Amino acid sequence: MIFMLIGVVSDSHDNVSRLDQAVELLNDRGVDIVFHLGDIVSPFTLRVLGGLEAEVHVLYGNNDGDKLLLAHVAKENGLNIHEPPFTIEVSGYKVIAIHGWGSKEDTKYIVDSLAYSGRYDIVLYGHTHEVDVRKIGKTLVVNPGELHGYLSRKSTIAIIDLEKLSVEVVEL
Repeated sequence: MIFMLIGVVSDSHDNVSRLDQAVELLNDRGVDIVFHLGDIVSPFTLRVLGGLEAEVHVLYGNNDGDKLLLAHVAKENGLNIHEPPFTIEVSGYKVIAIHGWGSKEDTKYIVDSLAYSGRYDIVLYGHTHEVDVRKIGKTLVVNPGELHGYLSRKSTIAIIDLEKLSVEVVEL
């Protein structure tokens, strides 16, 4: 299947109202595939993601406790759930998706190493709660920031246009 638009969400931390907004926006934009990069937290949040009209891949984050129940609810809602790192080819682009580990600096070091390796066209990550959109060589690096908005006071998601290889960060 050819995908043109990728939706990227991270760190929703049970903020269902913001997740509802994100799902509505991503559906309105006709996004083809969505990645939630972790820190869903509670299984009920996955029911909201089940409203997406796109293929959905969810990663576990460091705050996601009951992985068995999360996996069960994900399956019930037609979602794919993965331990990070998760790699997938999307319309000819090799994508790696992670949540992140430890400090912001450690996570960014890992992300930069993945990008500098040249093995991936797109590196997606969360965990730091900070928007990060840049190119390292030919690799596109994207962190959509935090959906919940508690730390930065900004609730953001990202949409990647594969035709233009451009990224739009949307504040909800």
